[in-house]
Amino acid sequence: MTAPRGDTRGTIPVEQGPLSGDALLVLFHDRLLGTRLYIHSLSRFSIAFAIVAGTFFARHVVGIEGLWVPAFLLLAGLLALYNVPVFLVARRYAGASEDPPPHRLLTGLMHTTIFLDFVCLTLLLCLVGGAKSPFKAFYLIHVILAALLLSPRAAYAHGALGYAMFTALLAGQWFGWIPFIAPVGAVNSAQPLDGRYIITVLVVQGILMTFAAFLMSGLSRMLREGEKRLGDANAELTRLSKMRRAFLHITLHDLKAPADAMTMMLTNLSSGIGGPLSEQQAHWVQRCQARLREMSAFLHDFQTLAMLDSGSLGEQEKPIDIANLLRSIVEENQDLADARMHTMTLSMNGSPMAVGGVERLLKEAIANLVTNAIKYTPLGGRIEVRAEAVEGRVRVEVEDNGIGISEEDRQKLFQEFVRLRPRQDRTGDVPGSGLGLSIVHRIVEMHQGQVRVVSAPDKGSTFSIDLPARP
Repeated sequence: MTAPRGDTRGTIPVEQGPLSGDALLVLFHDRLLGTRLYIHSLSRFSIAFAIVAGTFFARHVVGIEGLWVPAFLLLAGLLALYNVPVFLVARRYAGASEDPPPHRLLTGLMHTTIFLDFVCLTLLLCLVGGAKSPFKAFYLIHVILAALLLSPRAAYAHGALGYAMFTALLAGQWFGWIPFIAPVGAVNSAQPLDGRYIITVLVVQGILMTFAAFLMSGLSRMLREGEKRLGDANAELTRLSKMRRAFLHITLHDLKAPADAMTMMLTNLSSGIGGPLSEQQAHWVQRCQARLREMSAFLHDFQTLAMLDSGSLGEQEKPIDIANLLRSIVEENQDLADARMHTMTLSMNGSPMAVGGVERLLKEAIANLVTNAIKYTPLGGRIEVRAEAVEGRVRVEVEDNGIGISEEDRQKLFQEFVRLRPRQDRTGDVPGSGLGLSIVHRIVEMHQGQVRVVSAPDKGSTFSIDLPARP
């Protein structure tokens, strides 16, 4: 059916295939507005807690004097209070859903919370030194958040608003309209503010906030453009995938009907219904029948691929008794093993083992490994089929003492349309499409499992399938 056994000494895990489905892989998708707002609402609760904890830590552990504790507690309570409705709304729309969230509502909440965050930050600076406060750098964080969450115009607007609040605070403290609170230890100097210092701080803070808004808005714009390109590429891949599936189904339908008709006609000819055949004619008919059998096996592989392309397991999934499944596979392939004088055994280790999935697909995967073991093992070989429960999983193993393959070919085992040619003097010419092991890989992957192989040249192979156990 497919390539023979891998040959490496040790275990070779099968690499996972590409992601499939309509997963949201982009940062700025509109359906993720609720998620982003939800994350920032959680962060806001953390900041409120940090203000409370930091106040007591600074006063009682660090020894900072002059902290107005009630004001800090009131500020933390205000921050948490307006964050509660934001959290409740954002939690409702967190995560990507099929229906688009209310864009206007969530965007409005973002504008409102960023504005209120600037207000709270300005009040915090008012309590800890104003122009001399070590917390004035937090304005940059809010500008960065605005640039990431909103449009460039909105980010510049919020940055200008925050800068205006900061300027008003410094001007009010300079002219004495706002008291200059300088807790000893948190602010290096309690000396009156110097106008030159105020102007320097405003210029530097303005430059930093402008550059932060400019750089982050540019980065946000590039990410959004990348998002659009990814979305377009994903849509095109989806369209091509649908075309591929449709073409596969049509091709299978158009090929199976004439193949079945030819098989029936050749069977009639070989049985003598149309009259006796000469020796040469009988030989030609036998060769045609052999080719048709290969073609039928090839179409069967394509039919399995079409089934796998149809999507997830969905409603087809049900509990499967592995013991009964393996018994039926061994019985069905016993004649093939006897024809090659193999000894084939079946053993179970552990309590009754069950997995969830589609029985006909799992049977296809395991039967593929069994028939490969039979075909690629020289006459008079040994085939062992085993099953055991291992840490919440069910492991099925197919071991043979066959030929193995060279080390450089081991990575090709599970690729489509790859057939590794063994020495014919030991196994004969084994027909196949090169799809079998790739189908095994896809079936096991669809069932949340993993395929491994342990093998070495001329020392046989052991293929194992691990599947999640099901009570």
